[in-house]
Amino acid sequence: MNLIKNSNIAIAFLLEIFAIFILGYWGFTLQSNKIIRVTVGLLAPVSIIAIWSIWCAPSSRHRLEGLWLVGLKCLLFGIMVCCLLSMNQPFAAIFFGVMVIINLGASRYFGTL
Repeated sequence: MNLIKNSNIAIAFLLEIFAIFILGYWGFTLQSNKIIRVTVGLLAPVSIIAIWSIWCAPSSRHRLEGLWLVGLKCLLFGIMVCCLLSMNQPFAAIFFGVMVIINLGASRYFGTL
């Protein structure tokens, strides 16, 4: 059971890293001029990192708890699903969304949320 718990923690980390990558890639591939693409491609991941580090990081002083934490994580990961859908990647969006739901459910079960 400990192996499953540790694997779930590793999957959570990978989902967070992929979320940052997805948001940056989405920003750089927008159908807009170069200045907007670069600005969004850089600032969108930085803003998600800032939000995550303030309210979702385990060592944060302002970390949310319970349903507030689950809700914020669902919102942030839901944004990534929307980004994937806007890039015409429905399979990746569904796969990412399902992985997030499974991971959040397992995290809630193991108490590692």
